Amino acid sequence: MKKLFLGLAFLNLMDGIISFIGLNGSFMVEANPLMNELYMTSPILFLGIKILFSLFLVLIVFYDRIPRLKWVTSIAYVVSIIYLFVFCLHGIWIIQSVM
Repeated sequence: MKKLFLGLAFLNLMDGIISFIGLNGSFMVEANPLMNELYMTSPILFLGIKILFSLFLVLIVFYDRIPRLKWVTSIAYVVSIIYLFVFCLHGIWIIQSVM
């Protein structure tokens, strides 16, 4: 579980950084309506929230406070799969914008 949460923290942070760069450079659009609204309010707040969430996940691992509930594990796996998909989309968009 620790590796899963650390992986989520990493993917979330990378998603935030890549999204921030892509949105600032108009290479992509934010598909998540909530995050899009947050970005439209303040790009720095958008990035700050992503960083804070990643830090929160790292602290949960560091202090060994990961809930040992089946539904938490299931959600963590689902979110990881979604983030991996989004991460691949970001890679495609970056490659397309460079070419």
